[in-house]
Amino acid sequence: MQRPEIQKLPRLRPGLRFTPSGDPDRSHFILEDTTRHQYYRIGLEEYLVLTYLNDSSTLEELLDNTSAAADIALTPEQVQTVLSWLGAKQLLQTEDPTILTNLLNQEKQLQGMRRLNRMNLISFKIPLFNPDLLLHRIAPRLSWLTGRFFALIWLVAAFLALGTLFTHWQEFNSRTAGFFSPENLVLIWLIWLGLKILHELFHALVCYRYGGKVYEAGILFILFIPLTYVDATTSWKFAGRWQRIHVALAGIFIELGVAWAALLLWAHDPDSTTGLIAHRTAIIAGISSLLFNANPLMRFDGYYVLSDLVGIPNLYQRGLKSTKDRLAQLLLNIHSDSAGGTHRSFIRIYGVLVFCWRFLVLGSLGYMAAKLFGGLGIIITLIAVLGWISSPVHEFISHWPNYKKQNPHVLRDLLLRGTVLLFVAGILLTTGGWKRSIRAPAVVEYKQQYRVKTRTNGFVNRIEVRDGDMVIPGQLLMVLDEPEQVANLEDIKLQIEQNSIQTRIAHNSGRIIEAQILRRRIRALQTRLQQLQEQVDALTITAPAGGRVIADRLDRLAGTYLKKGREILWIVKPGQKQMSASISQDDIKQMRKLVGQKVTIDMRDSGLGVFSGRVGKITPTASTRLSHPGMAAKFGGPVDVLERRVKEKDSADEQVRMEFFNPRFTMEIFPPEELLHRLWAGQIADIEVRGPRVSLQDRIAELFSDWLRKKDRAAAAR
Repeated sequence: MQRPEIQKLPRLRPGLRFTPSGDPDRSHFILEDTTRHQYYRIGLEEYLVLTYLNDSSTLEELLDNTSAAADIALTPEQVQTVLSWLGAKQLLQTEDPTILTNLLNQEKQLQGMRRLNRMNLISFKIPLFNPDLLLHRIAPRLSWLTGRFFALIWLVAAFLALGTLFTHWQEFNSRTAGFFSPENLVLIWLIWLGLKILHELFHALVCYRYGGKVYEAGILFILFIPLTYVDATTSWKFAGRWQRIHVALAGIFIELGVAWAALLLWAHDPDSTTGLIAHRTAIIAGISSLLFNANPLMRFDGYYVLSDLVGIPNLYQRGLKSTKDRLAQLLLNIHSDSAGGTHRSFIRIYGVLVFCWRFLVLGSLGYMAAKLFGGLGIIITLIAVLGWISSPVHEFISHWPNYKKQNPHVLRDLLLRGTVLLFVAGILLTTGGWKRSIRAPAVVEYKQQYRVKTRTNGFVNRIEVRDGDMVIPGQLLMVLDEPEQVANLEDIKLQIEQNSIQTRIAHNSGRIIEAQILRRRIRALQTRLQQLQEQVDALTITAPAGGRVIADRLDRLAGTYLKKGREILWIVKPGQKQMSASISQDDIKQMRKLVGQKVTIDMRDSGLGVFSGRVGKITPTASTRLSHPGMAAKFGGPVDVLERRVKEKDSADEQVRMEFFNPRFTMEIFPPEELLHRLWAGQIADIEVRGPRVSLQDRIAELFSDWLRKKDRAAAAR
């Protein structure tokens, strides 16, 4: 291969320091920029280039020096890559006009890349301050939190907390249904913020424990989720590998410690406000630690631990570079091997996994944004996609001349292979898919049920029934007492009698006009009397139908004052039970086809196993009104709801009504007759239906069609 002719090489900028990693195999080194307090982890090949750069005048001399120092044959392209990286990091100096021009061009390209990266809505960071002075003051006082004694406390708490979670798993899981309800969002955000601050604080404390420094702290956004960060790269120069791993795991360690404490606190009093906060804290601390920080496919704590354990510096960049080289070989017919050495296969596999994870994250972001924000979500996703691909597209365009040198037919190969790849992707998009599974929550309720409310205000004088009693139509249930209404009724009767006497006297005396006025007054009093009589009659509450009385703690109402419209009990037909399922608008087309057919009912959580039921009618329109309170997460159900204060038509007082976030349909389901005696009102079930085969193309088209329908409805409403 012909070597490029470079008459004079640049030199390393003063203020750079090289430190071996401290590992026995010396597989990587630390490059420290003492001027800007920045650290870079480099491999053996990069270290050789940097070591002999200032002692070499030409590229050929540099290659000879590195080859003589170690049994490694570097290529000119590898050296040029290292020099380009040094130039991009502003670690070089030179007086050669040609090289200065090249470095200036690289700096302009880097600035262009930074501008493009600002469009990246998937991941970006905002530096805020230098925490070194603050940490210098508090680190000595908190050093015991990073020692063995606190680790022993952590282990004991973990043992107790995990045992508690195992024994109370069903109760703990049942309380997660309302996790994302609106009233919890502020609480979740505050817990998340506190955990992230504590997470980064422990990174810094452990870093200081081993003599490191932290010069930058700020906010990192991943999928619009705010995370805090500290720059603990000074830990890379620690002599021991396990010291670096300790720094990387410190944040996960303390978050899990908080999760253990929260689990124990929740188990002590799960129904209190403290128990609710502890429950939410345990979930957030556990999930954030495992999904974000421990994930080695993202450049968080788990990645640095993996990189140190396998002894591969810059694993993330090398993995991505390896995958890009494979794509260049596939599309451009350009052969290169960036993942060399004994770890070649591992780096290649890791790079592919990172790319797959990125696509998964981007797809999940797009789906969630489209579901939550409709057309705006699709626009946000498109912007995120453009920001994500802008960097590789810019890099591809800038390297196009080099690609043409390596392969004169690169354009032909790109068009031919790209066409084949798009054709294969189109086939997979239209033919590949999955069997959709539809699940809907359902609740057991009585087919005929009557809600008994008060029709007037009054004190509870007598209660004639108890919970579970059987009643017949018209049977007395409760007697209210309202002395003021009774007194007003008697007063109206007296006024009518007095006005009747005055009317007869006026008529007999020939005062015809006065008699007519008195008759009109009597008619008005009689209308008022009828209204008052209805209110007094309403003080006696009778059964509207026969059945069983359902009323929890009915005896506690004795002597209390009830306002008009207060629900006091239910009357149900014991032998007539059914299930009411709540159907999403996305699933209603498929569910309407099942009317009269059987569906699978899952009631394993209630100990009834899995059985079949017949689908009855489905409501013609969707509604946000909750069909049964047992479905609400507030009462242990599976659905998040919002609470709205409304005025009932038969009451002047405001009532709290629970509603779905989005309109849903209601479907009747009739369980088998032999199981009716084992079903209780309010029990929750899952309805499972195997839906049609759905392709990715169908799903994308469905999202766009839903967006268009929403736009049409919004336009029609205006």
